[in-house]
Amino acid sequence: MAGSKKKIKAQILLLCAFLAVFLICNLIFKGKLLTPDNMKTIVSHAIFPIFTAWGMSFIFTTGIIDLSIGANILLSANIGAYCAETLKMGYIGLFLGTIVTSVIIEHLCVRCSQTLRIPAWISGIGAALIVEAILSQWATVLTGMGGKLPILKNYKMFGRMPAMAVLMLAGLAAAYFLFEKTKVGINLHAIGGNSSVAEVMGINTKRTIFISTMIGGIFIGLAALVQISFSGKLLSTSGLGSLNTIFKALATVLLAESIQNIVPTPIGIVFSGIAITGMFNILTLFGVPSGTWQQFTLGIVVVICGILSHLKEKEVVK
Repeated sequence: MAGSKKKIKAQILLLCAFLAVFLICNLIFKGKLLTPDNMKTIVSHAIFPIFTAWGMSFIFTTGIIDLSIGANILLSANIGAYCAETLKMGYIGLFLGTIVTSVIIEHLCVRCSQTLRIPAWISGIGAALIVEAILSQWATVLTGMGGKLPILKNYKMFGRMPAMAVLMLAGLAAAYFLFEKTKVGINLHAIGGNSSVAEVMGINTKRTIFISTMIGGIFIGLAALVQISFSGKLLSTSGLGSLNTIFKALATVLLAESIQNIVPTPIGIVFSGIAITGMFNILTLFGVPSGTWQQFTLGIVVVICGILSHLKEKEVVK
């Protein structure tokens, strides 16, 4: 009990530390950091990693570390844009293209890991390389035909405020309800705590993992929708370059896990996503280049968040 209280105090101090950093930096920048316009910019940039992190939370909690999520987002977003623009399906095609593609890829990756009995991170790396190759080949074929990867021009509502904020609030309500109030969510917590004990309790782990993967895939599909709506286009990559797409979301998940004793994970993800995005906004205001040095900082943030999220754990996290 004493250890639990000590951990909660540490997590409260962490929240206070983030708040203090923002307030101090706001004074340094003479109030420019916390202006309504700048906060709107921070929140709009945070929505993509927040949706991605919600998807990760449903998948990672089962013990499955899927590293193909970044590649999944790139392919799903391009298929959604293709359905919306090229096939003239509008917003229906955008939603169906991103979400259905994302769910299928997540299902295949997780099923591969479970069926072949190999670690999820291995199947995730393999799936990432395969999905990247599919997108690159598609881009090559389109280029040979005188075209290029689709650009979302006419259906970008969910990449702009206030539609982005409305979608995020709807996502928060859904994530909180599914993760905290449903049987699937309760079983998910049990499996995350100890899968062997969960099975003894009569929980069908395979079914729970299947459902949670589907839910995670939907949130990842929505993340792809937000990102392609925000950016207009997402280019193909190779050699696991897609991993860069999910680093902020990964840091968001890890930070949310570090404060889960005082804030439910879905809500903690919103706070963490805004906090981490705000940190990079601070770096920009300090004049730190958006390339190498911000990526260097992101790497440090991921490591620190990983340490905080697994503080006091007796075993090494695999």
